[in-house]
Amino acid sequence: MNIKDYIELIGSFTKADFGFQGGGGSLYSKLQQEGNVIFPEEFQEYIVSYAPAHSQFFECVGNPLDLYSAGRLSWLMNGYNYNPVENKPISHWDKTWFLFADEGADPIIVDLAEGGRHSTVYRAMHGAGEWDFRPIADSIGQFLLCASALHHALTGIVDDDVIIDDESGFNLNDRSASWLFPFFRQYADKYYKDWLVSFDNS
Repeated sequence: MNIKDYIELIGSFTKADFGFQGGGGSLYSKLQQEGNVIFPEEFQEYIVSYAPAHSQFFECVGNPLDLYSAGRLSWLMNGYNYNPVENKPISHWDKTWFLFADEGADPIIVDLAEGGRHSTVYRAMHGAGEWDFRPIADSIGQFLLCASALHHALTGIVDDDVIIDDESGFNLNDRSASWLFPFFRQYADKYYKDWLVSFDNS
């Protein structure tokens, strides 16, 4: 599947408008020139045609996932590769890591050094002393689909008691689970547990 297929699939299960419209070719040219790097094809397509017009927040268990707007995409990543208080770069951030989202300050990146058509998406824990990035999706499209599906299960299927925390464990309610878990088995593939680890009934 390509990113367009994933966006169309998102539209098939949610009426939420995530503003996937892109920042245009001028934004991509600006980022490419500033970084002096060729972006992987899929991430280039994401920047030009699908990065949201406004930052989008996807509900998760705990902190929401903040998908940056096209206008926030930058090589200056405050708190990650740059300290704005001391006005100096932060070491231990690889120059090929490009931040495009975070979850409670946990960075979500693509590594521009990787070749290929698709861009593996990685996440790391913030404040752990060093960055230990682990993959959570094989492509931008898969990442957007998983984030959108989890958001839909938590906000768009039942009105209350989405999560049940009792003697039987920390569980997603039956209606949401009956939709989300099979959906993730089909589309999240090997990242099923990475997205659903919080739920005892997954």
